[in-house]
Amino acid sequence: MAEMTIKELARICGVAVSTVSRAMNDRADVNPATRARIRAAAERHGYVPNASARRLKIGTTRTITVIIQGEFGQLLIEVLEHLEAAFARAGYDMTMSHIADQNAHAATVERIVREGKYGGVVFLGRYGSADREEAAVLSRRLAEIDVPMVFCTTPDYSGSVALHSSISVDDHGGARDLTTHLASHGHRRIAFLGAGAEPDREHAWALRLAGYRAGLEAAGIPFDPSLVIGSAEPDQIYTMVNGYASTKRWLSEADTSVGGEADDVTAVLAVCDAAAIGAARALSEAGLRVPDDVSLVGFDGLDIAAYYVPRLTTVVQPVAELAQSTARVLMSTMDEPERAIEQVWIRGRLQSGESVKTL
Repeated sequence: MAEMTIKELARICGVAVSTVSRAMNDRADVNPATRARIRAAAERHGYVPNASARRLKIGTTRTITVIIQGEFGQLLIEVLEHLEAAFARAGYDMTMSHIADQNAHAATVERIVREGKYGGVVFLGRYGSADREEAAVLSRRLAEIDVPMVFCTTPDYSGSVALHSSISVDDHGGARDLTTHLASHGHRRIAFLGAGAEPDREHAWALRLAGYRAGLEAAGIPFDPSLVIGSAEPDQIYTMVNGYASTKRWLSEADTSVGGEADDVTAVLAVCDAAAIGAARALSEAGLRVPDDVSLVGFDGLDIAAYYVPRLTTVVQPVAELAQSTARVLMSTMDEPERAIEQVWIRGRLQSGESVKTL
């Protein structure tokens, strides 16, 4: 017989998962009659509380883990360094748990969180499957574990009502700023590079695409869906590989069509700096120069954007502020588990480079 979960026990008792957790841990904020009813049901159905979770309630742990899925580049490394410093100042130790993409299933993440003796958990970067429903299932399952969690640089995909606090850059606002910046330099045919395979308004690329559309509207430029360049590598959207392959494919398709859509494009907004650098290589191979022939902008503010020639115009992510806000929200939740969920969006800073030409 499968082991009973806390969610199943909560359903049997007609109470919330958090109520079961508090009752099993003898918390004073549970009605005595309700506590007795839950504990009796637990004994009757053979429910055994997770040992690690009980240790968290019996003894205070000063360790926080940061979970990172798949590859992580410069941006996440910088956030990680700031998180470690913020937690250390508050007297917490920090560990890092890494999950390969092929193992990014609810059961894997759930096991790491349940088995580790952590006072809190930070999900840094993406988590779970790229599929919205799978990610939502993971988020809901994690909500059953009585350990404070915060998502950093990504929203909670659990649905319309978030189950966890999250801290992220304002992807929509940043892309809107970049688009209006290009429009202010006379560009009217602006392409967006790096759309995902399926629409999901909560993913970074989708939020940036929406910001791009809002920027076009603000500038009085009609949206042209033919100028949205899909990702040739949908599993590697935020990479140079995808920027290069997607631009190469787009230029190739334009060359084989009469009046191809690339002919009159004067600017490209890439989904991120890495994709922009990859796109620049593909443009160069096609005999197009940045910014003389095509202006190019990115998003993130990576070091490579500042040292690339020409220096890339981008939106700089407020790394230190993202980390500090994440640490603040997580430690506040650890002190007060029932506090309200926070969804924090921090505006990035547009940094002009040399990759935009005025028409």
